Amino acid sequence: MDKIKVIIADDHLVVREGIHRILDTASDIEVVAEAFDGLDVVEKANELQPHVVLMDIRMPGMDGIEATRRIKSQSSSTSVIILTAYDNESYMVNAIRAGAGGYLLKDTTRDLLIHTIRAVHSGGMLVKSSLLREAMLSPDHGDHRSKSKSTETPRSFGLTSRENEVLALMIRGKSNKEIGRDLSIAEDTAKKHVQTIMMKMQVSDRTQAAVKAVRTGFFDPLPDEAL
Repeated sequence: MDKIKVIIADDHLVVREGIHRILDTASDIEVVAEAFDGLDVVEKANELQPHVVLMDIRMPGMDGIEATRRIKSQSSSTSVIILTAYDNESYMVNAIRAGAGGYLLKDTTRDLLIHTIRAVHSGGMLVKSSLLREAMLSPDHGDHRSKSKSTETPRSFGLTSRENEVLALMIRGKSNKEIGRDLSIAEDTAKKHVQTIMMKMQVSDRTQAAVKAVRTGFFDPLPDEAL
C-alpha cells in the first residue's frame, strides 16, 4: 500500500522534529520533507507533490494562509491541514477560504493528528460547521445574517439527485469511503460523483465545493454539537 506523503511546515525546529517523530509511528505515513517558512513549503510542495501538508500559520516571510492558497492553486490534489497554537476563528475561516481541509491545535493528541491526516487524505474535511457558515462570506462581506443569499441555486449547477446526496455528505466532511458506505455505493463510484460535482460547480477541491454550496443556500450546516 502506498504511503501518505507528508510535508511538515513550521518555523520551529523542535516542533518539526516532534511532529516528525509522531508520524514515524504510523506505518502508512511518510514524512518526505520539512519546511521552515511559507515560501519554503510552497517550493517543496511544488517539487515533491505530497498528499498532505501540515501547515503552521504564523511563519516568517509568508504565512501559512497564503502558503495554503498558493499550494492549492498549484495542485488541488495536495491537501493542507493547519496545525497551529492559535484557536482563532479569523485564522480558521481564512484557512478554509484558502483551501485547508482541516484545522488542528498543537495540543491535539497523537491519535487525532494521525486520524486527521488519514481522513483528509481520503477526501474528508475536518472543519467545524460554524466555521463553514463564516467561510461562506467573501472577505469583504459583513455579518451574513444581514445579507441575502446568492440567487444561484443547486439546480444552477446541474447536479443530479444522487450528486446532491453526495454533495450533502461532502459538506459534512465525509470521505469517499464514508460516502460510499452511507449511500450503499462503491468507493470508486463515490469518487467519480465527487469529481463530477467539482467539475459542475467549477471548483478545484472539496472544501471549495462545500463553501460554495453553503454560500448558495444549498445546505445549512448542522450545529457543531450535532456533528
